[in-house]
Amino acid sequence: MTIVAHRPLDSARPRAGVRRALDWWLGELAACRHDLRVFAATHRRRGVVIEGGERYWLLRQGGRPVGQIDMQADSAAELPRLLTPALRGRSVVVEIPTDRALAKTIVLPPGAKGQLDRVLGFEIARHFPFPAERVYFQHRLVKGERDGTVTVEIVAVPREVVDDICAALAGVGLRPAAIAVGAAASPAPLFLPAAALAAARPAAARSTHLLGVAVGVGALAALLSWPLAQQRALNGLDREITALKPGAEAALRAGEGERRVGERNAAILSLRATRPPLVVAVDTLSRDLPDSAWLLSLSISGRDVVLDGLAPSAAAVALALEKAGNVSGIVFRAPIAREAAGLEHFQLGATLNGAAKP
Repeated sequence: MTIVAHRPLDSARPRAGVRRALDWWLGELAACRHDLRVFAATHRRRGVVIEGGERYWLLRQGGRPVGQIDMQADSAAELPRLLTPALRGRSVVVEIPTDRALAKTIVLPPGAKGQLDRVLGFEIARHFPFPAERVYFQHRLVKGERDGTVTVEIVAVPREVVDDICAALAGVGLRPAAIAVGAAASPAPLFLPAAALAAARPAAARSTHLLGVAVGVGALAALLSWPLAQQRALNGLDREITALKPGAEAALRAGEGERRVGERNAAILSLRATRPPLVVAVDTLSRDLPDSAWLLSLSISGRDVVLDGLAPSAAAVALALEKAGNVSGIVFRAPIAREAAGLEHFQLGATLNGAAKP
């Protein structure tokens, strides 16, 4: 009885390992497929580029302006009319203007270069007013390692901005092959990951005969490459953790007391010297908010600000405040709720900067 009972468990382990290997290999193939589509779309001489602004959409074909659509007065149905018949069923490249995206350059500690994809998932919430699950983001190294640190440029776009553009294009039969976002550190744009195209891609079109053949051929290679890759990654992580742990613990012990005293003194001095008068703060926030936003209440305590209001898009309010630069540390203090009138009820927290911008 004992031998028979253990046979299913023994056979289940190889099957689980094969399943994980296939999932890993499929992820690698999907990433390669997206990179090939980005390359093909951006190097096609007669390709179509759509710059999806908040109100105006600009169309370029082969680098030549084709037309402009006012999305408030017209609709996405006007897009095919501006394109030649031969290009109406082809893929397009979408460009997100810089005023609809957020970009920051951050410095990460030593050892982060080998695991940026995982580290940046946690860093998004610290540097942007959105959690990672509410944005599509991409990154690149803008400098080499300096004193062991890693400098990374990140661009992030709210998911609702990208999903609305992709859904509008899908409704008129246009397929976005890539989504580019401009950045400040380099003239070359950053391309959002393949997940950003999900809103415009039917589920049935995600697999092709070529991908199926590649999966069948790659399954055998995955059985050998996946365990080696996983073991190498685990060994690297163990070495990095072992090297970083003593220094981190020593730094925490040495600086804990000084940090608390310094933060307390700095907060008092900053509050006295840099907080703008309340009248100036209210006037500044009124100018920074979009015209479509309505404030239900405004609370200012020291340099802490809480804004409670209604707007067609809570994300647009956060973007406007972030772009103005008169407040920092913008966070959503409560979940966004949609009211009966179609407006989103938001509650934002922020910190007043020292001086208001004109």
